[in-house]
Amino acid sequence: MRVIILQPPYPHEGTENAALRCIEWMLQHLDALRPGDQDLILLPEYANAPGLEEKSVLRAFVQTHGLEFASRLAAKSRELGSLLAAGLVSYSGGTWENRAFLFSPKGETVASYAKAHLTAVERERMGLTPGASVVVAEHAGVRFGFATCLDIYLPEFTEALAARGVDLILHSSYQRSEEPERIRLLCRARALDAGAYVLRSGYAMGRADRGGSSLVAAPDGNILADAGAEPGLVTCALEPKQKFAPPASHGQPPVEHRQRTESLRRPGIYRPVADRAAVLLATRLPWVCAHRGLSTVCPENTLPAFGAAIAVGAQEVEMDLWMTRDGVAVICHDPRLDRTTDGQGVIQEMTWEEIRRFDAGVRFGERWRGLRIPRFEEVLDVVDGRAGLNLHVKDPGPDGALVRMMRDELHKRGLVELAYLGGNEKTLRAAREIAPEIPRACLDRQSEPDRQIDLAVEYGCRRIQFYRHATEEHFRRAHDLGIVCNLFWSDDPAEARAYVERGVDVVLTNAAHQVTRATLLA
Repeated sequence: MRVIILQPPYPHEGTENAALRCIEWMLQHLDALRPGDQDLILLPEYANAPGLEEKSVLRAFVQTHGLEFASRLAAKSRELGSLLAAGLVSYSGGTWENRAFLFSPKGETVASYAKAHLTAVERERMGLTPGASVVVAEHAGVRFGFATCLDIYLPEFTEALAARGVDLILHSSYQRSEEPERIRLLCRARALDAGAYVLRSGYAMGRADRGGSSLVAAPDGNILADAGAEPGLVTCALEPKQKFAPPASHGQPPVEHRQRTESLRRPGIYRPVADRAAVLLATRLPWVCAHRGLSTVCPENTLPAFGAAIAVGAQEVEMDLWMTRDGVAVICHDPRLDRTTDGQGVIQEMTWEEIRRFDAGVRFGERWRGLRIPRFEEVLDVVDGRAGLNLHVKDPGPDGALVRMMRDELHKRGLVELAYLGGNEKTLRAAREIAPEIPRACLDRQSEPDRQIDLAVEYGCRRIQFYRHATEEHFRRAHDLGIVCNLFWSDDPAEARAYVERGVDVVLTNAAHQVTRATLLA
């Protein structure tokens, strides 16, 4: 594979004109390439908006000049008959992202990846939303992965790429303040970690002690080509499937580096959530969702209920969330404490210190005395990636504060792919605005299934939670729209299985020890 990496001059002025000059530099160097002379071209991060950080300026530029540049990149990949990768600011579905793209020799998108680890400037000043997944895509037998800028600092992220069998890591970057030696060190280490090539494209900063160093690092950690500090191109020929094979240990025969690493790994010690999530997400529908936990056996919406649901094998747990007066997310179905605890009062009008004093078990039976209403974080500690999270947001809170807190907690724990936020139209509106990257479930208008489907489409929901009177036609219509169908609810195994046969994907049940995935498939 013949690789060309661009290292343009960074537009220090931070103006639209400076960004346009940088883009023109890239286009001129792309125009100078000849078809058939290269197989892969790599451009840096923010290639369609270099040097721009003010949100309004950035977005206006991307929607005009940036879109035109992105189109020209796709056309250029087609013209040159080459793969072409670049980091671009992207807008889709109401979300602004720092997204890396890989275009095929036909100018089509092979894959894209939204940067997972954003700086504070990207989140707050530029208004970008972080991604929530690791992307490795195969083209012509080669597995390409993405790591954008800050991603390269996290060994766990590279490990996730390696676990997916990556051959080439496309590392579009800014790193404008980083020392070149540290850039080289990071790329060499990550290439060795992954047993894969790291291809890096950054910007020349006009000084020898910052940035630059667009390069190719081989699977053995050696650097094959380095642009240094000046603007220009890096060219390199490599064999993408070549792997590093050191001795298994002193005096032992060679073994492929990643094979050795995988044989030594103890994921239960340091990567449990990611591995559990991968197993769960690979489990085909239908699924069982434990409604308020194993709520026929344990007090609903308590830690024992959720723990028991996981123990009996539920693929999801459902819970209801409110925010206290002092900003703590708690799990309780009703707006008041009266039914499920020995206390009284409206949750949103009380503090956590007041709520935590009440007993959430005694009304279910004397043997459960001593339980309290759990906080959201405590439930996440118990579930810990072992089950999906059906999060029923009863009220999004002032200015969406509850949704915002939930979003941050899910990102921190790497649980975004396992969660979805459900609720009425008010909740869906807040979720779409504040946490667009977290899937949504429509729980509004459940007495009118057709209208419920319309609302789900309007708010970009991936799920609908139907009531029991929904019909096969409603399930079929939702499936045609790519929407997963939840059923609320069934505690009878035969009845639940009949709903699955009619098109239900996920059955909510209070009896997850009786309604199991095995009974749904029987």
